[in-house]
Amino acid sequence: MRVRTVAVVVLLVLASVAPAAATSSATAPAAAAQSATTQSTVVRSAAIRSTVARSAPTRPAATRVESPRPATSSATPTRSVEAGSDDVGLTRTLSLTPERPGEIDVVVRFSIPDRVSELRTTLPPGATVRSASGFAAGDGGNEYEWDGRTDSPRLAFRVPVNRTAESGRLAEDPPVGAAVDVRPGAHEGGAVGPADSHSADDGYLFADVGPWALVQPPQVGVGWRYTGDPPRLDRRTTVDGEGAVRGRMAFLGEHETYVREAHGQTFRLVVPAAADMAEDPETVLDAVANASDALRVGDRDDEVLLVAAPSGPDWVVRGLQTGEAEAWVRADERLATPENVWLHEYVHTRQGFETTDGTRWLLEGSAHYYAALLALEGDLVGFDEFATYLAAGERRPYADAVLAEPGTWAGGANYVKGGLVAGELDRRIRVETDSEATLGSVLARLNARDGPVTADGFRRAVDEAGGRPVADDADRYTATEAVPGMWERPAHDEAFGRLPARVTVTPPDDADVSGPYRNGSLTAPPSIAAGETLTLRPTVGNVGGTPGEFELALRVDGERVDAATGRLDPDETATVPLSHTFDAPGRYTLSVGDRQYEVRVSEPATPTVGTVRANRTTVAPGEAVRLTATVRNDASVPADGEVPVVIDGETLRTETVRLAPGGGRELSVVVRFEAAGERRVAFGDRSATVTVDRGDEGTDVTTPGFGTFPTAAALAALTALLASRFGRSSGRGGEGGRSER
Repeated sequence: MRVRTVAVVVLLVLASVAPAAATSSATAPAAAAQSATTQSTVVRSAAIRSTVARSAPTRPAATRVESPRPATSSATPTRSVEAGSDDVGLTRTLSLTPERPGEIDVVVRFSIPDRVSELRTTLPPGATVRSASGFAAGDGGNEYEWDGRTDSPRLAFRVPVNRTAESGRLAEDPPVGAAVDVRPGAHEGGAVGPADSHSADDGYLFADVGPWALVQPPQVGVGWRYTGDPPRLDRRTTVDGEGAVRGRMAFLGEHETYVREAHGQTFRLVVPAAADMAEDPETVLDAVANASDALRVGDRDDEVLLVAAPSGPDWVVRGLQTGEAEAWVRADERLATPENVWLHEYVHTRQGFETTDGTRWLLEGSAHYYAALLALEGDLVGFDEFATYLAAGERRPYADAVLAEPGTWAGGANYVKGGLVAGELDRRIRVETDSEATLGSVLARLNARDGPVTADGFRRAVDEAGGRPVADDADRYTATEAVPGMWERPAHDEAFGRLPARVTVTPPDDADVSGPYRNGSLTAPPSIAAGETLTLRPTVGNVGGTPGEFELALRVDGERVDAATGRLDPDETATVPLSHTFDAPGRYTLSVGDRQYEVRVSEPATPTVGTVRANRTTVAPGEAVRLTATVRNDASVPADGEVPVVIDGETLRTETVRLAPGGGRELSVVVRFEAAGERRVAFGDRSATVTVDRGDEGTDVTTPGFGTFPTAAALAALTALLASRFGRSSGRGGEGGRSER
């Protein structure tokens, strides 16, 4: 996973300290829009400063689901303030406009204390004023001035809110080894993922699709003239209708909010009604709450807002973090991967230091590493996945980059090579200090310092945590093209401690079927007959560092029907058969591990008689004739039924036939007729006719050694020697032949 930081223009309302009758003014949106480097808020996709605590994942306090209600967010301008009657109040109310996708309605209301004599406000670029109360248009295009009389002046305007990656190209991360166009100087942002490179015009960072919107609240510039002590600004944002808002991010529309309190933080996970989450919201909060405990570097925000972004817009990134503790992640992102975007974005919220060109790589490099390490420590991935992910930094074009020189980055080298370097420094510090310090110790020092972190400042922090040899390596890996190699598991165990046992389950793609009709294998989704048994043979493996036990259950519609237990050494695998016999027709969900199989169970089909043929159509009395019937099963489940053999309306015998789907058999009977005439032989509903030609009909037949039989007796006498055999003629499931009397 690669991530990038995108500069997005955000206009901060500033209230400057000034003498009596002073003027306080804010940077105008139009002016700020001209230079993203002078007035901007960095939108990060992931970065981290953390010490990872080695402990088994625990489920934090219970999650609660909040009922939808209008959302309110308080924001501070430049410093924390206690709003009062002498303060300037600014409230933004955001509203959806479903009939106009790409735009929202905003109402800005001011409360103005008596000692403020003049106030002006500047609306964001593209704003269209719908109504004004207490404000008149000023000299600037989007500037409005208070009339000085209205107690609660307000402005209602409409504003476009779709945002694309406007600086350089944001590209998705292709398979390892392919290059991605990340132009020098482009702002990074968003945890990116597999796709071809495309320009910023092709995708969104924020979007309004009509029924819902994931946006940055439009920023409003404000300035005033006052007497006495300088007033402070109390800024709030609310949503008209359902929504959620915090700081620099708002979701408007129908949703559910899952709330988890853990480790001094409150996590709010907003799941829009339009979102189809790949993970259970509870499981996402488990992972994030465990990360909150593991990242012990301070800088914990009291509240974190996470939004599961629905599919629909062409999101240019897989996740985005902005403001202090606000982030969105695509709803279809998974947890069991080293490029865990949920963790990636969360750890950015724990990042409080600023960087220079010499240390800018650290934002995404440490995020790339720690997101993978947290997934490893959280039992979401195994060491091999973790190692393969980081080892990409050894290869070109990433390895050719000089991390302290952003102009040399190609294909997201600050993520990929930066992640490997961050990991190697972490490992070295742990070894040198017997795990008394880590890279997290370094990042915690940076978090606590004021001012941007320089390359020298980073080296000093590494030296303080791990000593001069590690600091020398930090210089070499960041200031030159030198690149470390990915460490092996024994080295990992030495530095990080042996990984606990971690049992993985690989469900099979097919199932074995057995029973009275057939024995073989089926691909999913299987269709079987009642009475058949399905057997799944999942593979279990221990990818951890110590021996461990496992228990694997087979469930039908959630009910446990079979189970197996065992013990595996590190790197050992085993195949575990689990079976269940389905006795009644119906549709069932069979599950093992995290895989589900839909099973259709039907009553056995009825075998179908195709054709009946005789090896001769005319015979003399007493001469043998063989009749053969082809029986088939055209159904998708086994067939089970009886085929009667009938001669001139009299049932001589009944043959039981069982066939696999698509299978077939031949049934044969050998008959000798003594009486002349047309004789009808039927197999089920199909028949053939044999003509018995006696010649001198009506003449007594005398056989030496026997008496004379009248013709009536001859017609009544029938000698039938029935030999029935069946074999496979086509399809599957035929059995060996047998003789019947």
